Amino acid sequence: MVHLTICLPTRNRQAYCIKTIEALAQNSGDDFEVIVADNSDDPAPLADYFAQSLNDRRFQLMAPGGAVLPMVDNWERAVSHANGRWISVIGDDDYIDPRITGVIRRYEVLHRNVDAISWECMSYQWPDNRPVPTLASIPVSNGTQLHSMQTLGDQLYRWSERRRSPSVGVGIYHGAIRRSLMERIKETYGGRYFEHPNVDWENTCKVTAQARLIVHSERPFSVLGACAASNSAANFSSAAMKLRVKTFEHESRDCISLNQPSFPFLLSAESASLCLSIAATTAWFCNSYGIDLTGFGENYAHAAMDECKYSPTRENYDAKVASFAHGFAQWEGGKWARLFAPAPFSPPKTVNQLTGLTDDRLQIREADIGATTPAEFYRFGEHAIMPVEALVSGAKVFVP
Repeated sequence: MVHLTICLPTRNRQAYCIKTIEALAQNSGDDFEVIVADNSDDPAPLADYFAQSLNDRRFQLMAPGGAVLPMVDNWERAVSHANGRWISVIGDDDYIDPRITGVIRRYEVLHRNVDAISWECMSYQWPDNRPVPTLASIPVSNGTQLHSMQTLGDQLYRWSERRRSPSVGVGIYHGAIRRSLMERIKETYGGRYFEHPNVDWENTCKVTAQARLIVHSERPFSVLGACAASNSAANFSSAAMKLRVKTFEHESRDCISLNQPSFPFLLSAESASLCLSIAATTAWFCNSYGIDLTGFGENYAHAAMDECKYSPTRENYDAKVASFAHGFAQWEGGKWARLFAPAPFSPPKTVNQLTGLTDDRLQIREADIGATTPAEFYRFGEHAIMPVEALVSGAKVFVP
């Protein structure tokens, strides 16, 4: 029986996707499947790889359609073909450990109502995406937490933490959602699994609203990779950011607009930030489905100031401040504008030079590791964390 479906949407990054498929295929388990939803302009690379090099019944290729699909529709078709009891989505330049199925089974026994499982993630920059010194990150804790739904709602919908992004790592992206919950989401919201072009955070909103019980593993089971062609890589280049935003807007032109009158903060290439895109998504969800937003305005003013604090250049800082100021001036008649008072620009003092253990995360200079893919980095990182077998068995100490 398929216990976990791993969905792998991909577009024009075939070389990275093949590396990810190869790494997943090395796992011996037979209780997971991988659905590769190819949305590339050229179907040949992945089609040829499946036909000539991959002989594994656990893997299914969905070929591109007659036209390029928006990301939200490619995710939709991938999940609609899932056979697993649980479903997860990762990027084509990421990695997930299929042995997470053992942990899922353990949580199902310990927590009968669990329908969403989250875990910590390692982070890794591919070798072609290191224009400046970069640090890889390995969470080293191994405990289990039961999420408070009230706290998650405050953090996600109302931005109670007042930081540049909510620390709500739940959802189908680098998490596992029970099929029954995904079906409930589809029935509740628009007759689809996904509606909004910011697919991962939209799903986080819906899982937080609909899940009965969310269990979180502090032990990491996947790697957030970032290759040179990824959206996050554009943070290193203003020209790349402009191209990424333009492409995303074009391919999402028939979807729900990222720019909503009820939240008048415009997402442009010059002022693009995770803070802005997440808030646009959470605000859309809350306004569309009647979620209480008490406190959001004041909290988001502080979050926007926090975002500006991390600007890498004066040019980027000025663009963000101008964009946020314009949005706050229009939002709810300027009600929260006076609260947006960012500190003066201060250039970064160091660029990823400090390594070591901080806040239960091990930071390692990537150039010194030798890992060339997220899967290789994951295997490297496993030397510093609890073995999967010990976690599945309930052992509390490290074992040989």
